[in-house]
Amino acid sequence: MKAMPRANREGLKRKMRPELELVFCSARIQTPEKEGRIKELLAARLNWSEVLECAVQHKLAPVVYENVCAADPGSIPKGQRESLAQVARDSAKSNLAFLNEMLHVYWLFEKARIPAIPFKGPALAWLAYRNFTHRTCVDLDFVMPQRCIPEAVSLLQTTGYIPHFNPAEVHAGLHGAAPGQYTFTRKGRQLSVELHTERTLRYFSRPLHLDDLNSRTIPLEIGGQAIRTFSAEDQLVMLCVHGAKHFWERISWIADIAYLVTAREIDWPLLMKIAATMGSARLLLLGLYLAHEMIGAPLPQDILDRASEDNRVQWLARKVTEQYAENLGSQMGVFPRAIFRLQSSDGYAGGLRQLIRLSVSPTESDRQKIRLPGIFSPLYTVVRLFRLMGEYGLGLNRGVKPELSLHEASPPETVDEMLRFANVSPGDVLYDLGCGDGRIVVAAAEKCEIRAVGVDINPKRISEAQAFARRHGLEDRVQFIHGDARIVDFSEATVVKLSLGADSNQRIVDRLRAQLCSGARIISRNFEINGWAPERTEESILANGAPTILYLWTIKKPKQETAEATYSPPGASAAG
Repeated sequence: MKAMPRANREGLKRKMRPELELVFCSARIQTPEKEGRIKELLAARLNWSEVLECAVQHKLAPVVYENVCAADPGSIPKGQRESLAQVARDSAKSNLAFLNEMLHVYWLFEKARIPAIPFKGPALAWLAYRNFTHRTCVDLDFVMPQRCIPEAVSLLQTTGYIPHFNPAEVHAGLHGAAPGQYTFTRKGRQLSVELHTERTLRYFSRPLHLDDLNSRTIPLEIGGQAIRTFSAEDQLVMLCVHGAKHFWERISWIADIAYLVTAREIDWPLLMKIAATMGSARLLLLGLYLAHEMIGAPLPQDILDRASEDNRVQWLARKVTEQYAENLGSQMGVFPRAIFRLQSSDGYAGGLRQLIRLSVSPTESDRQKIRLPGIFSPLYTVVRLFRLMGEYGLGLNRGVKPELSLHEASPPETVDEMLRFANVSPGDVLYDLGCGDGRIVVAAAEKCEIRAVGVDINPKRISEAQAFARRHGLEDRVQFIHGDARIVDFSEATVVKLSLGADSNQRIVDRLRAQLCSGARIISRNFEINGWAPERTEESILANGAPTILYLWTIKKPKQETAEATYSPPGASAAG
């Protein structure tokens, strides 16, 4: 069996909504066929808000903007073009900040003789794209031996970095449970730095031998500064494992592999040997096959034949492409996830062992959900199993993702600041979308004497919020709605608090502009609305030293407009 037949590829295009296909086409390796298809899509009636949402969700807004402007800039409405341009500019600015931070942290470790290798982020952007704007960075990753973690943590803390993990895990990771990563932010900045080790990289079938990886590192010169990063061969295996860990939900992960293969001369026999040693040969073949079929990466015929003739690789590839072709705003349940991981393994026996390990080994998320005394720590195995089933469901039917974003309660010291920042006063009606335990809703009703409504899709959060309101004696002045922010009617609101995330904010921006009246304020903490410049921002430092930013937007409409708010990107006449 050879590569996916062209008829199947065309079928995939027909099933995929055109807005997402435009994002896919923009990510593909440049060919005349790509240029022609982009022009065809631009000639169709596209929902440009959905294009922007897909581009942001898959971290490809800069390449979408570049390709649209190259093909036919006049095809996109002016306001939406400005929004897309603003997202691209914001991404470029953020990427440069990440580059500066990566070099700063790299040299901190170099001076301390800590063997830390930057992975993904700006290093991969330069290695694969030779361009810091085409690959959107969301955090900085460094890989080092577990034995170096105590020294690295101490170094970062003394130079102004704030740890976001249990201090006990610094030393416990040497022998016991290690977190999924060691995460830091720098005082006054929101950039996230993550340290990984052979123990935190849980999704490899076999423990990583970092000495082997370090022996193959290559020099990389960025802006006149020389750093070392993993070889292209090691990076490819690591990228394929990382993509499979997340079931390839983001197109940019496939694009990374395609552009790295295109930009670098790959030692293919060495690559396959490395993958086999790591027990990740099938994951590598899957990633390479997806990069070839979906992004246009050139592969040697023997590699392509091997991927095409492996029935399990083909089954996995179909499962990955279905999530794009069928437009599923959904997630895999526990059983389908388990089957996917088993099919991804090089051998069923090893795959079963890894599946059991991943299923019962608690993570920091499990420990944060329930705090157990040390004597009861073995019960975290049970906690993890129930948490996985609660978060993903059994998966007998593929279900809708249960939350727009992960729940993160607002720190107590920011609640009053958010109400002040939004100028909440008597006569306002506040809606908190993603209200969690209801603390902002209760504070608004209690301190500002207004009607306040909380919305959350998680019934547990709603129960917590209702109990919180009862303790404050405010049941008659607040309301909590168990529902989806993408559906709930919040048109009466004069203030909307977004307790979601950047991607989630993007998904409801059309409802904000359609439902809210002129003068309504929107406030968000730490997450912007991509392409919509805030009216005001305010930065502060929390009690734990972590930075936080508040964003405020005000809806402004022409007087004759009654039903639709004007979503106003930078440069548009009705900017809000």
